Amino acid sequence: MTSKEIIRRIVAHDAPSRIGYDFADHSDFTMVSSRKYINLPENPYATWGDWPELRELTGFRGETFRDIYGNIYGRFNGKTKGECIRGVIQDWEDYEFPIPEFDPNHRETLLAMQLDKNEKYVLTNGSFLFSTLRDARLMSNALMDTITDPDMVAQFLDTLAEHEAAVIRSIAGCGVDGWFLGDDLGTQDSTFISPATFRALVKPAYKKVADAAHEAGMSVFMHSCGHNYGFMEDLIDAGIDVFQFDQPDAYPAEVLAQEFAPRVTFHSPVDIQKILPTGDRTLIETRAREMCELFRAAGGGWIAKDYPSYGDIGVDPVWAKWAQDVIEANSAL
Repeated sequence: MTSKEIIRRIVAHDAPSRIGYDFADHSDFTMVSSRKYINLPENPYATWGDWPELRELTGFRGETFRDIYGNIYGRFNGKTKGECIRGVIQDWEDYEFPIPEFDPNHRETLLAMQLDKNEKYVLTNGSFLFSTLRDARLMSNALMDTITDPDMVAQFLDTLAEHEAAVIRSIAGCGVDGWFLGDDLGTQDSTFISPATFRALVKPAYKKVADAAHEAGMSVFMHSCGHNYGFMEDLIDAGIDVFQFDQPDAYPAEVLAQEFAPRVTFHSPVDIQKILPTGDRTLIETRAREMCELFRAAGGGWIAKDYPSYGDIGVDPVWAKWAQDVIEANSAL
């Protein structure tokens, strides 16, 4: 059975032979780009640097760069991916958010790759929705907007979702198996906004994207950090098939396996905050084995993965390999 078939069976809950793998040295996945943007305006600040013009605008003394939307990000000493320090939408009264033009010929590039014949499961990258709002307005403003300017929030997210749906339609039939999007939606113990607000303002955007992906024959993977329990049923209803949670023990994993795994799939490492950073081999190996047993009892529903940047969370890759070895030894379903 190929990797593609194994992941398809896991997502469909159709008697997979084992847990899925997404490790740095052994993965059932391959990733391709969903789009290529064209006719972008000139952006001299598209790479990290000490840009005097951006420093004058933001007052930030570290490295900065400006993205294709016009948001400005900052970081210090080359560490991390940075954080948005000035959003492009300073005031909704001056609302202008340039949606880039994607190259319709990108589908020819994908077709030439004969992805339908690839033995691995093919994922492609979607853009963020709520997180794009967070950056364009900055977090504090975005959260306030859900109360003071809900119509603008809904309109903004719908515009993004329609753009994503158009990209999906442009690559339908190219052999892509899954559409991957991401949005961090919670703190360590709750969601950023109430479930009612999420249901009214944010859920329709996810549903529009998920509907387009499903119509194109793609499953929908969603990354989200934080504790999103309050949104789970709405996200499932919106069409999310696979949840990429790096902190499964925020729930904990027992809740994910028992309440949701019979219906959806989880794409997760052993927890990156409560377990792996301890460096405790016994704890790490025990929790990896427990997760295998939990999801086996639920009939599957787990794709085990690595975290992409262990250095950022103080984890020695050797510690993560302890978990991987246990998972691979106990992966049969």
